[in-house]
Amino acid sequence: MLPPSPRPAGPRPRVRRPALALCLSALLLGVTAPAGHALEGEDGDLGQTVAPDERNATGEAVLNVGHVDIGPRFVDGEWRIQGRDDSASPPVWRSLTDVVTQVVDASVQQAPDDPDFAFLDAEPGSDVFVVPQTQAPEVVWLGWNTQDPEVMERVNRGVTLTMHGVSGPGHFSVFLQNGNLGAPDVLWDGDEEGPQDLWVDINTHTHANWVFTEPGVYVVDFEVSADLITGERVSDRAPLRFAVGESTDVADAFAATAPTGDGDAPAGSGEGADQEADPSASPAPDSDGEDTASSGEDSSLPVTLIAVGAVALVLLAAVVVVTVRGRRAREAAGLGTGRDGKAS
Repeated sequence: MLPPSPRPAGPRPRVRRPALALCLSALLLGVTAPAGHALEGEDGDLGQTVAPDERNATGEAVLNVGHVDIGPRFVDGEWRIQGRDDSASPPVWRSLTDVVTQVVDASVQQAPDDPDFAFLDAEPGSDVFVVPQTQAPEVVWLGWNTQDPEVMERVNRGVTLTMHGVSGPGHFSVFLQNGNLGAPDVLWDGDEEGPQDLWVDINTHTHANWVFTEPGVYVVDFEVSADLITGERVSDRAPLRFAVGESTDVADAFAATAPTGDGDAPAGSGEGADQEADPSASPAPDSDGEDTASSGEDSSLPVTLIAVGAVALVLLAAVVVVTVRGRRAREAAGLGTGRDGKAS
């Protein structure tokens, strides 16, 4: 077996792509890549329409087959990120906190022996679990859309999908594949630190490849935000949970919480939620950007200088006193002798 392809030196810049081009181009979404490029599947229907009266379903659901989209909606007037479950007829929307996406064993493919896929962090020929960009009948088909009628009416231009972090036993990545016409376009990479943003125009429906290198529970910390035409900024954040491999207990996935490595509010905490202070945390920075412990150490320097200066003044005064006393003693001795230098 060949060793894994080396990754390029230095950090790869975070990819931000206008989703309109990614969605509407048949080359990006309607072409199956060559065999071995982890994209085997059948073309799905991307020309959907979202009805304004689609209902919200409640209760826990395990989604392991059929068509599912992540997307924003207004629920009772509040901006929310949800999952549109097309396995039901008519489709329903579900809260992400109620959903586990199960990636079944039929999703297993082999990592390609191609340096363009080094970002997968998988040895060429090794098994990886793939939710494919093009639909495979036995595997859940996961994408995103911004097609809710109220979203299209109230949002200014588009939304931002942000991955704040991911936890799991292996490597996680999401990418688009342009068939034979280009290298994979990496949208989210679990190796990257900090938030990774993806701009998505309104009235967009997109699917991509979701790749997991090991079975187990993965939790992706997702946020969707937008500017409304009124000028208001809205956002919502929630965990996207995966049970990868049929041996993984979905109950463990439901119980898992999202990572909070970027220091922002954790997924599922709600916008503006209060966070308890961590007693083990480092001191807060002051207005100059330095932490208070460092500032306290720096403030002792003037005190030390003053003390040294005071000691120097005391020593100087002592020298002066000794000098004056010696001079007076010599003068006194001179007054006790005659002009010829002999004692009187």
